[in-house]
Amino acid sequence: MLITDAGKAYIENLLKEHNSEGIRVVFAGAGCCGPKLGLSLADPEDDDIVQVVNGIRVAIENRVVPHTQAVTLDFQSTEAGSGLVLAGQRNC
Repeated sequence: MLITDAGKAYIENLLKEHNSEGIRVVFAGAGCCGPKLGLSLADPEDDDIVQVVNGIRVAIENRVVPHTQAVTLDFQSTEAGSGLVLAGQRNC
C-alpha cells in the first residue's frame, strides 16, 4: 500500500479532528474480483498487520493484506466532491 502526499495531508487532518492515531483497512464486502476494501479510524485489532506508510499508521485486517499490495490511497477533488480514493483495487 502507498499513501500519496495529498492523501497523507487529508488523513492527518482527519486523525487530528477525531483524536485518532491511525487508519484501518478492512474487508467491506465481496465483489466478483475479490474483496472490497474499506477505511476506518478504528484502533487495530489483535490480528491486524500494522505498518507505517508515508508517516501514517495503517492497520490492515489480516484477511485483506494480500489485496492491499498494489493499492494507493490518494485524496481527490472533483466536481462531484472530494475525499480519499483507494486506487488500484481490483474492480470488474
